Amino acid sequence: MNHVVQARRYSMWSWLALGMGIICFICVFGGPLRIVLGNIYAALILGLVSLAGFVISAVGLTLRSEKKALLWISLGLSFSPFIYKALLFVGLLTGWISFAP
Repeated sequence: MNHVVQARRYSMWSWLALGMGIICFICVFGGPLRIVLGNIYAALILGLVSLAGFVISAVGLTLRSEKKALLWISLGLSFSPFIYKALLFVGLLTGWISFAP
C-alpha cells in the first residue's frame, strides 16, 4: 500500500497576503510614505487592505496543503496599523509623546 504525500508549498494566497501585509507595513511605518496621516480616504483604503490581508492569511492558515511561514509573517504585517495605534496610545499615556504643544 503506497501513500502519496502531497508536497506543501507556497501558493498564490501566501504571496498575495504577504504583498498586502508589506503594503500595510510600509504605509504605516515608512517615513516618506505615511499617507495615512490626515487623509481619511487613505486611512479607509489602508483599513480595507489590512482587513483583506488578515482574511486571506486566516483562510490560508486553514488550508492543509499550504506552508504556513509566509502566512504568519503576512498576518503580523497586516496588523501593523493596529500595532501603530496601540504604540501611539501607550506613548500618549506614558508621556513619551507630547499630547499638546
